[in-house]
Amino acid sequence: MTEQSTEAIAVQPKLLWAAAATLAAFGSWMLFDALPGINWVLWTGAAAAGLLLFAHPRESARRSVLIMGGAATVIAGAAAVTASQPLSALICMAVVFFLAMAMLVTAAPSLQSITLRFAATAPIVALRFAAVQTMHHSAEATHHIRSTRTRAWMRGLALTLPVLVVFFLLLAGADPIFAEWRDAVGTLFASWDFVPRAVFFVPLLVVVLGAYGYASSEPGRAPVVQGEPHARWLGSTERLMLLAGVTALFWLFLAVQLGYLFGNLPSVPASGVTFAEYARRGFGELTVVAAATALLIVGSERYGKDERERTLRLLTFAVIAAALLLLASAFRRVLLYEAAYGFTTARLYAQVYMCAVAAGLLMLSLEVAGGFDAGRLFRRAAGAATILFIALVHWNHEDWIARRNMDRFASTGKLDVVYLTQNLSPDVIPAIAERLPSLPEPLRSEIRGAVRKRYATHDGGRQRAWFEWNLASARARRAVEESFASP
Repeated sequence: MTEQSTEAIAVQPKLLWAAAATLAAFGSWMLFDALPGINWVLWTGAAAAGLLLFAHPRESARRSVLIMGGAATVIAGAAAVTASQPLSALICMAVVFFLAMAMLVTAAPSLQSITLRFAATAPIVALRFAAVQTMHHSAEATHHIRSTRTRAWMRGLALTLPVLVVFFLLLAGADPIFAEWRDAVGTLFASWDFVPRAVFFVPLLVVVLGAYGYASSEPGRAPVVQGEPHARWLGSTERLMLLAGVTALFWLFLAVQLGYLFGNLPSVPASGVTFAEYARRGFGELTVVAAATALLIVGSERYGKDERERTLRLLTFAVIAAALLLLASAFRRVLLYEAAYGFTTARLYAQVYMCAVAAGLLMLSLEVAGGFDAGRLFRRAAGAATILFIALVHWNHEDWIARRNMDRFASTGKLDVVYLTQNLSPDVIPAIAERLPSLPEPLRSEIRGAVRKRYATHDGGRQRAWFEWNLASARARRAVEESFASP
């Protein structure tokens, strides 16, 4: 009975080490010094599957890991869709964040435990807990290494490996495939290329082992960061004065400048306002006000007393409505700017940001209408933001921007060739190739020359491995070969 119990206990550390070492080796092979491609989604999916495997069998824990790990895997899949380096950096950070969340939620009772503080500290807390778990399992491993059975395994390896090496070298002289393997191993050791890869393997093993160890430990372990109940120190009178003042200011602003906000002031003769001033200043000021309004209302609801609940609620709705109108005005300013000067990623991201703020304000109004719960509001807003982010990174928006700008040329006669060919990523090459025949000379030759110069050595002249396959890069390479070859 005792022997069986000891063996059952020993299985878990062996499984943890084997899974962690396998995943770390897999990552060292596919991620180290590799271009973004399907390798990101393969490794992320494997990491998330491991967390699901080692997570406590409690149903809520597995469901939470499945949601967070699934989000990380879906986001990582965008690395095989886009060739934009800024987007790849955002994708990497998002994957790290959701994998950290997937690890931590194994200890959370449910997704209801996720708050703003929980999410904001997730990567740091996860790294700390993973390091502690790794040290714990490393100490256990040293204990097992000193056991009689382990010493026998070590002696067996010491005897077996030299014999296998000698036989392998002898067989390599008799078979070309074995000879090729021998030469590849010899080249690897002669060039010392395995050293940086081994250095990359070690921290990856530490993180993976710690994460899996944390997921497999008992639910009674140290809790993750949780929010504490907050005292309501803001009186109803102060809240009433604050919300009434902001409401009056916003609606007075909207009433006085109604024509300016929703009109087209730069088209008015002698207005003295350019499109650049109209859009940039208007967007910055109005968007900041709308976002700050959401924070103001959250603080008022979370820390404020509600003796005058009905009046306070009506004032809060009035402030939210005014903030939404200000956002609508800011959005329209960017549309006018795009119509006058063309489309860019910065202007598109500004519009996406405004949509996210508007969605947050609408969710905030739902919380105000019912019982306000800051944690629930954060979870809803974070879920909406995640969906929006996934849609953005999977959508080839640079392709859309290039097409819109090239279509504008027919009506405006203006096209920023430098931005089109130098500032955008390879994602736009198929769109440029498709629209290029419709452009007149010498513009067509200018674009063709710029594209040919920039993408003469696409991917730095290196051949992508199969796990570095990327849809955008493959399409760009084919378009360059077919439409931008030297005449």
